Amino acid sequence: MTASELALHQRGDRALRTTGPEREGDGLVGSPLPSDMLQPWEVWSQELFDLEMIRVFGRSWVWLGDTEDLRRPGDFITGRIGGQSVLVVKQRDGSVKGFLNNCRHRASGVAFEPAGNCGKAFACPYHAWTYGLDGSLLSIPDKDRMYGPDFPMKEYGLVPIRIHIAFDKLVFGCLSRKAPAFEEWIAPLLPRYEAYRIGEYHRYHRELDEIYPMNWKVFVENSNDDYHVRFVHRRLNKVRKQMDTVVRFQGRTTSGYKPHSDGFDLSLGRTDLNEEDLRGSYAEFVYPNLTPLPYGAQLIMVRVDPLAPDSSRLVSRIYGLSDDIELQERELVNLELTNKEDTDMVTVLMENLRSPFYRVGPPSTWEGRARHMMRQIRADVATPLAPDEFDGPVEC
Repeated sequence: MTASELALHQRGDRALRTTGPEREGDGLVGSPLPSDMLQPWEVWSQELFDLEMIRVFGRSWVWLGDTEDLRRPGDFITGRIGGQSVLVVKQRDGSVKGFLNNCRHRASGVAFEPAGNCGKAFACPYHAWTYGLDGSLLSIPDKDRMYGPDFPMKEYGLVPIRIHIAFDKLVFGCLSRKAPAFEEWIAPLLPRYEAYRIGEYHRYHRELDEIYPMNWKVFVENSNDDYHVRFVHRRLNKVRKQMDTVVRFQGRTTSGYKPHSDGFDLSLGRTDLNEEDLRGSYAEFVYPNLTPLPYGAQLIMVRVDPLAPDSSRLVSRIYGLSDDIELQERELVNLELTNKEDTDMVTVLMENLRSPFYRVGPPSTWEGRARHMMRQIRADVATPLAPDEFDGPVEC
């Protein structure tokens, strides 16, 4: 860690430990080595959670869904960027636009299903303010009587956000106008993901969507922990050369590569990728809350949505080249089991991190990705949003 990184990390730690009880609990559990891993006060604090929704998610690109739900004008998907509900809509010219999913009047949503088609407009169910596909405010019932003839209709359209369609398939959104472009956000992974030709993949026949009693950062840490895999997921040891794991991290992405055992092949006959990509798989992470797991002919996407300090929603989808429903179902059942193994373990951690006295130990080499992400989160928490964070155009 450079001197500037250390100073920022220390600022972040001070920002998290601003009250007495956290320091009062010091002393029972000693550790001669420093640790960047999550401590109890980072998991249960409502004040910290609220700050993360602003300073982490307020300037991050977040995966929202895919273009399979955005084929016709009026098609939409909904999602969340931290604590903020958002909406992505297919336009009549074929483009897509994103907005905050809030009527400008009293905060009601204007779309409530995960995906659907609104027809020609969105109508708020509370007071019937109506918006066009482009977000413009079309009508207010009894407008002249309620507000007078000079109400500034053009100033009260849905609030736009940045949207990026990645690899002709995946939809990402960003609230900040100052965050880097999406390609820069995932730059270390970009060449390989372009080589996968993800746009040719299609979504498997069902998704996984559950709420767990865990802090979102504990799952982030787990997703970036290559050390636990051969113990918590030991059933996979027979198909992976776990001891040959390669850990990489750079910028807002991380990657843990695991070669497959001889004879285990998920490439479906592809020969257009390099040997590493065909003969192994990756457990990766895109800051702040996405775990992509790419294979030669399949992409697993797992997103953790923060709901409260002790509650998170896990949304998982698989995309691939196979149309075989039986094969798809096997892969989905396997992912369900993997998620259960992780969330069962994380739930144990959550309970024990309730202790105000416990202090975690140092990260191993194979937890380097987790350390990297925890530093990034703390750095963002320690850094207020820019005064002009949301000024300027929404173009990427």
